[in-house]
Amino acid sequence: MSEETSIYERLGVDADKEQVRQVFETINDNDYKGAFVNIVADPYNKNRVMTLHQDGDGSKMIQRFLYYYATKDISVFEGSVDDAWSMNFGDVAAAGFVNGHFMVGDVLNLALPKEFKVKFMSQIANGFARVIDLYRRYGFSIKFLGGETADLPYQVRTGVFDVAVAAWEKKKNIIKGDVRPGDLIFGFPSDGQAAWETEWNSGIMSNGLTTARQCTMHHEYNSKYPNLRGDTYFYNGHYRYDDKPKILGGMTVNDALLSPTRHWAIVIKQIINCLEEVGALSMLHGITVNTGGGATKIKHLGKGGVTFIKDMIVSPPFFHFIQEASQETWKNMFKNFNCGIGIDVVGENNPIFIEALKQAALKCALPLYRLGSCEKSHDPEKNTVILNSQFGSWTYN
Repeated sequence: MSEETSIYERLGVDADKEQVRQVFETINDNDYKGAFVNIVADPYNKNRVMTLHQDGDGSKMIQRFLYYYATKDISVFEGSVDDAWSMNFGDVAAAGFVNGHFMVGDVLNLALPKEFKVKFMSQIANGFARVIDLYRRYGFSIKFLGGETADLPYQVRTGVFDVAVAAWEKKKNIIKGDVRPGDLIFGFPSDGQAAWETEWNSGIMSNGLTTARQCTMHHEYNSKYPNLRGDTYFYNGHYRYDDKPKILGGMTVNDALLSPTRHWAIVIKQIINCLEEVGALSMLHGITVNTGGGATKIKHLGKGGVTFIKDMIVSPPFFHFIQEASQETWKNMFKNFNCGIGIDVVGENNPIFIEALKQAALKCALPLYRLGSCEKSHDPEKNTVILNSQFGSWTYN
C-alpha cells in the first residue's frame, strides 16, 4: 500500500484540505494570516474583530442512520449537535474567540418522510437546548437564531446537518498564530472523559469517519441499507454496530464511532482564563484543533518558517482498532486522524505559561502532554511537521 495515497484520499476525501486552501486563499478576506481561522476587522468598532465559521458533523450522520435503522432509537440524532457545534466553536476558540458574543444558525438538508422528519428535527432541537445550556454555564454569550430546513430528495439520501457561527472578540485577545522557534508544544487528549462529559470518549472526534466506517462496519450493511453506501460496495469490515471488541474496553463499535467531538471551546476558554489570571495571555502563540489533517494540522499554524517537532503519545485503542481493520499505514493514520491529541497548544518556554496550562487541564479533568518544540525551518514560506511515534518518525511538508 502506498504511503503517499491514503485510504481516506482514495475514498474521495481531501484529508488536509490542501485543495480547498489552494482554491479559496486568493479570494478570502483575512486580516490575520497566521491565525487558525479567517478574521476581519469589525467596521463598526476599531477595537473588535469578527469571524464566521461553518461546519457540520460530516459522515457521522450516516452512522447515526445505520444505528437508527437497526434499533429505532431516535435519540441517536441528538448527538449530531455536539459534533457540528464543536467543529465550529472549537475552531473559532482556537483563534481566541471565547469571551465575546456568538450568533449561531443551522442548515438541515433532508430526504426524509414527513412523519420521521418531525421526530428527527425534535432531536436536533433537544441537542441545541442541551449544548447551549452547557456553554452558557461556562460563560459563553450565545444567541441561537434558528436556520434553514430544506427537503432535497434528489440531492441527498438521508440528511446533512451543518452549523454556522458568527463571533466577535476584542482585537487584543486574538491568538494570531505567532508561533516561533523555541516555543513548546503541548497537547490535550481527544479520548477519556472531561469534567462535563457523562461517558468515556473514544477520541475519534469528527475526522476520518469515512475510513473508520468503511473498514469496520460489516459488509452485510451494503445490502441491508443500500441508501447508506451510495453507488459502490462501500462497507468491507467485519463488525456489527453492537459488537464489543476486546480492544475497545466495553464500548461497542457504534459507540466508538459516534463518540462526540470534545467541546474544545470550553477547554480553550479555561486555558485563556488561566493565562489571563497570571497576566500571561501573550505567551500563548497558537492553538490547533486536530480535525482535517489530523496530528499534522499544526502545519497550517502561523505564516511559515517553523518546524513543529512532536513526540506523539501512545494512540488510544480505537485508533489501533481502525489501523488494524484498514491496514492503513501509520504515517497516513497520523495525517487522517488526531490519533489521541485533540488540540495542540503552542507557547513560550516559560514556567508561568506551563503552570497555567496545568491549571486549565485540572479544571477540565484532562491530562496535559508536553509533545515537543518548534524549530526554525529551512523554508521561510512553509511549515514542516516531524512526528515521532512508537511506529516510526515521519516528516510532513
